[in-house]
Amino acid sequence: MSQLERFRYHFTDDPQADAPPGPESVRGVGAPEGVDERSFNSAESAARFYLAEKLAVEEAPALREAVREDRPERVPDLVLSTERRQAGTGTTLVRFEQTRQEIPVFGAEVLVELDENQRLVSMDGRLGEVAGVDSVPELSGAEALERVRAATGTTVDAAALPPPTLTYVNRNDQWHLAWHLREVPAQLPENRREPGQRGHGLGASPREAFPLTGYLVDAHSGEILKSYGMSPTITVPIRLEGEDEVSARQRFHGSRQNGSFLLHDKWRQIATYDMDFADIDTAPPPTVAISSPKADFGADHRAGVSAHVNAERVEKYYRDQLFRNGIDDADMDLVSLVNCTYRFDGPGPEWFNAVWFNKRMWYGQVSEGGRLVSLAQHLVIIAHEMTHGVIETSSDLIYQDQSGALNESLADTMGVIITNYYEAPDAQDVGTWNWEIGSGMGGNGRPLRDLSDPPRTGDPDHMDDFLFTSSDNGGVHTNSNIHNKAMFNLLTSVDAGGRPVLKVEEWALMIYLALVRLLSESDFSDMRRALRDVTGTYLFGNPALLTAAQAAIDEAYDKVGISASA
Repeated sequence: MSQLERFRYHFTDDPQADAPPGPESVRGVGAPEGVDERSFNSAESAARFYLAEKLAVEEAPALREAVREDRPERVPDLVLSTERRQAGTGTTLVRFEQTRQEIPVFGAEVLVELDENQRLVSMDGRLGEVAGVDSVPELSGAEALERVRAATGTTVDAAALPPPTLTYVNRNDQWHLAWHLREVPAQLPENRREPGQRGHGLGASPREAFPLTGYLVDAHSGEILKSYGMSPTITVPIRLEGEDEVSARQRFHGSRQNGSFLLHDKWRQIATYDMDFADIDTAPPPTVAISSPKADFGADHRAGVSAHVNAERVEKYYRDQLFRNGIDDADMDLVSLVNCTYRFDGPGPEWFNAVWFNKRMWYGQVSEGGRLVSLAQHLVIIAHEMTHGVIETSSDLIYQDQSGALNESLADTMGVIITNYYEAPDAQDVGTWNWEIGSGMGGNGRPLRDLSDPPRTGDPDHMDDFLFTSSDNGGVHTNSNIHNKAMFNLLTSVDAGGRPVLKVEEWALMIYLALVRLLSESDFSDMRRALRDVTGTYLFGNPALLTAAQAAIDEAYDKVGISASA
C-alpha cells in the first residue's frame, strides 16, 4: 500500500510554458470543450479544474484516485480549506484537504496558486490512495482519549478538548482509521524534556510544561499511532507616550474611555493588560487594558509600554512589509499580558519567559539593577513568538521532527528580520545586523541562538550533525539551527561582484511567501523548493535576476547539507 504521494508543479519549471498556463493550454491540446477563463466563477473552481487535468496524467495511483470520475464534480475528494490572496505576488493560494468517504486523510493536502487571471502558477501537494482499512470504528472517541490518558499518566478532561474526529493515517505503508485528538495538554513520557532542559533557553512556560499535543489513536486497536506538538469597529487611535523598560521615551497608539487613557489601540486591534504578578495557570486574565489618567504614561507602566510598542512593531511589519492582515491574516486582536508569573517555574515574582500561548503573548520578568524588568523589552523574542502565531494560522507546520524544527527556524528568522528592520544601524546593510536570539540570555554572556554561528551555542549548522531524538518533539530547538544557518546564508548572499543578490526586504518577502505556502508536514527541503517557487513567480519578468536568486537559494541550502527535494 502506498504512502502519501508528493507532486509539484511550477510554470517556470515547465518547458512548455513561458507564462502561467490557462485552461486553453493546460492540456497542451487546446481548450476543453466549453471551458475557458470566463467559465471560472471562483478561484476554487479554477483550482479544481487545473488539479483534475494535472493529476489525471500522473503515474501514481494515489494521485489519479483523487480525480476519479465516479461523481459529477471534479476532484471530489478534495475539500476547500482556505483561499487567500497574496499581495506580495498578486496571486491567490487555494488550499484543499483530501477526504475519503468524507473522512479526512491526515497530512494529505494540496495548494494551488493562481494569478490574477486565474491561470495556473503552481501546485504543491501530498495525496494518498486509502485502501485496506475498515471505515467503521470499533472504539469510541472517549475510549481513544482513555488510551492517551493511560499512556501519558494524566487525567485530561474531555470537556476541555475539541471533539475527537475520525481520520485516515498511513504508518509504515499501512492505512489506519484513527481518532484525531487535538490540543491535549499532555505528552508521552518519551517525548518530554529532560530535567533542566529548556527549549528556548528561558524558564518554564505553560506551552512547554503542558504542551498541547495532537494524537492519532487507531480506531480499531487503540494503539497510539502518532503524536505531534501543536504550537506555536474602527476607532480613531489616540497618540500616547511613556517610558519603556530601558527608560527610552516611546510614542504609541491607544484609546480613551471614561476619562482614562488605555493601552488599547482599537484601530490596529492591539491591547495590553497587566496580570499584576498573578499566576497565569490559575488567575483569569484581566478584562480592562492598562490605563493612565494622562496621555503620558510616564515611568509607571514600563512593562506595558514595552509590550505594547513591540507588539505594534511586529504587527506593523507584517501588515506593511509583508501585506498580512494581522497575525492570523484575518485581523485578530493582538493581546499582550505583562507582569505574569507561572507557579510551575517558582513562586514569583520572577518568571524568565515570554511565550505565545492560547493566541496571546504572556510576559514574565527578571530582577535587573534592583527592579523587575519585563522580557517585553526584547523585540526579537516577541517577533519570534508572534511568528509562531503566523505559522499556526497559515501553513500550521506540525510541531514535530523536521517540520517542527522548520517552524522554530522560521520564527527565529522572522524575529531577526523584524528586529533589525527597527534596530540595526542600517536596516538595508546586513553587515550591521545582530543575528542573535536573546543576546546575553544563554549563559556565559552568550545568546540563546545565533543564526550566523550556531556552534557558538552548541547547536548544529549542517545536516551531518542532525540530532535524532524523541525528546523536545524530535529536537526541534536543536535542529532548527541547521535551517537557521541556511537563512543566514541566504540573507547575506552576494553576486560575483560582491553586491547583494536581492535587497533584504525582498528576501524577507520571499521567506514569508514561502512560509505561508508550506504544507503541515513540510521539511527543510520543502522550504528550499518553496523559496525557489515564489522567487520564480516574483522575478518572472527578470530572467537574469531570477537565475541569480535561485542560485543563491541553492547555495545557501547546499552549504548546510539540505538537499533539493524530489
